[in-house]
Amino acid sequence: MFGSNGDAFFYQTLIDVANNIVEAIRLFRENVRTLEKKEEYAEQIKALESKGDEYTQLLISELNKAYYPPLDREDILQLAGKLDDVLDGVESCATRIVYIDQPTDYLIRFADLLEPLGKHLRDAFIALQKQDFTTIQKLCVEINMLEDEADRLMRESVGSLFHPPVEVVELIKMKDIYERLERLTDAAEDIANILEGMIIKYG
Repeated sequence: MFGSNGDAFFYQTLIDVANNIVEAIRLFRENVRTLEKKEEYAEQIKALESKGDEYTQLLISELNKAYYPPLDREDILQLAGKLDDVLDGVESCATRIVYIDQPTDYLIRFADLLEPLGKHLRDAFIALQKQDFTTIQKLCVEINMLEDEADRLMRESVGSLFHPPVEVVELIKMKDIYERLERLTDAAEDIANILEGMIIKYG
């Protein structure tokens, strides 16, 4: 059933969800540069997160009505869930950054890393609609590499909070944000793993 007529809704909605993530990451990256309007950015990103929830519910609703969806139901559900995890991660970090006074070099580096990550996810779903498995595979490799980089960045950023040690409340706040940022890259890697499994299944 892969790529059959009448399947455009599922592919396009997954692309729309990924585009929503790209926009949330763009706002997050703008925000951490100065943190001058962090409350406004947090509200905008929260609106995108709510929009993402609507996409997820729409996907599930249409999946329940579809006799022959273009992809395995489990694959669509897993992709929708992990995309939601990525967007939730961006939103939760934006919410917590409201309580941070100054941007750190590590926040900026994380935001710079997230930008290509989001675009790779979007491009992977565009390629999925075209059944361009070669492109999907290349993008999955890039996503995995960025997740590895995020792992290293998380270890380095958390370590910086102890050497030299910072004030306890600040340590708790920043450690939480750094770890959340890394976890959302884990969710992106999970999406890449699902897509790689689909390449084997459908390719």
